[in-house]
Amino acid sequence: MENREHIQPNLEERLRPELWALLQIMARLTQERGWQLYLVGGVVRDLLLATNRGRLSSPDLDLVVDGADRGNDDKSGVELATALHELYPTAQLKIHGKFQTAALEWDKDPILGSLSIDIATARTESYAYPAANPDVISSSIQADLYRRDFTVNALTIRLTQPQAGELFDFFGGLVDLRSKQLRVLHPDSFIDDPTRIYRGMRFAVRLGFTIESQTQLYIRSAVASGIYERTLATYPKVPALQTRLKAELKYILQTDYWLPILERLDELDALKCLHPNLKLDSQLRQRLQSIDNLIQSTNLPRLSPWLIRLEILLTNLTLVDRITTIEQLQLPPESLTRLSELDRSHQTLITALSVEISTGQIVRLLQPYDPILLLSIAIIAESKISSIVQQYLTTWIHIKPPIDGRDLKSLGYKPGKQYQQILANVLIATLDGIITDRDSAIEFVKELRGEG
Repeated sequence: MENREHIQPNLEERLRPELWALLQIMARLTQERGWQLYLVGGVVRDLLLATNRGRLSSPDLDLVVDGADRGNDDKSGVELATALHELYPTAQLKIHGKFQTAALEWDKDPILGSLSIDIATARTESYAYPAANPDVISSSIQADLYRRDFTVNALTIRLTQPQAGELFDFFGGLVDLRSKQLRVLHPDSFIDDPTRIYRGMRFAVRLGFTIESQTQLYIRSAVASGIYERTLATYPKVPALQTRLKAELKYILQTDYWLPILERLDELDALKCLHPNLKLDSQLRQRLQSIDNLIQSTNLPRLSPWLIRLEILLTNLTLVDRITTIEQLQLPPESLTRLSELDRSHQTLITALSVEISTGQIVRLLQPYDPILLLSIAIIAESKISSIVQQYLTTWIHIKPPIDGRDLKSLGYKPGKQYQQILANVLIATLDGIITDRDSAIEFVKELRGEG
């Protein structure tokens, strides 16, 4: 049953004046064309959840235009975005005609700051096969909201007259919001788009919500049906299990609460969307719990924590299954190289480090390895090997020889490849305590040349 609440004063109070003014301009442009404009999505949900009186922090805005023409070629959303762009030419306009959507993005604008606005034509979706990109057809606002993921994300505020400022709740989202639960809108939602499972867990953990019991059953049923594996085996392009799933994983693994999200996904067997054999057992959970502290303590440049977390997540899979998952998610070639070499490199280091060798020899042994590969080895290895590799990553890798190429030049060496070898020997001697300062390093080099 449709539920309406008038919340315009709340909306005006909770948005920055610049954003409120922008919405009023958009409403005017829409009304001039005889259409209706709706604010939808997370900003409506968060507005209703907010308990303090402060303004919402620069939210990105999602809007839907319900145009008069509901034919397949209705471009009211794109037309509104284009008209708005004429008033704000410094914004970047992106048009996705196939999906009847457009976006305007401001980057450090003096008035609006950094802001993204998505404008879509009200539409319904159909899927040629599970997890495909949708085919869209123009429709009503109610049908548009029904295609969304959860009832709490299907609430909308009308911005145009009549009834400007009223909240429309077609699917019981307010009840679910007040009960702090996520309820899916239709039974086939997770078949159509498995990324909704991952997005739902992210919402649940961030907002402190539960997953409604029937929705849990739909998730389990979708995963257990084997539809994802069959679809991947049948179609060359499955966006919701490839590019879109990777994007959602990246989003999750960049949050501060990524591990609880993975744990919630595992409880519902939803990690199997990545691979049917992926399970968060006690060993893998312990590995994941360890990785963040090690990342922080290494202070290595050019690390992508989200990608490292994902690679650790895949370590419990067999080599063949890792490669399958990496290719499915279209991860970078470096990930494929690291996870392909992980087991062999681990065994090599177990053999090499099982005997007592000096610090300098350890560094010489480990220098050729990718530091991110060593991070994974430090996580999966038994305590002795792990301790040595961690010591290398946190301390020894950062130690530099007390002299450099300028010193070698002053000693009469001509610049060339020999510099690298000489300085490598100086570093090893430094790590082993043979060299203690710059003077002893210079004496060491002279002795190498037979001057000592």
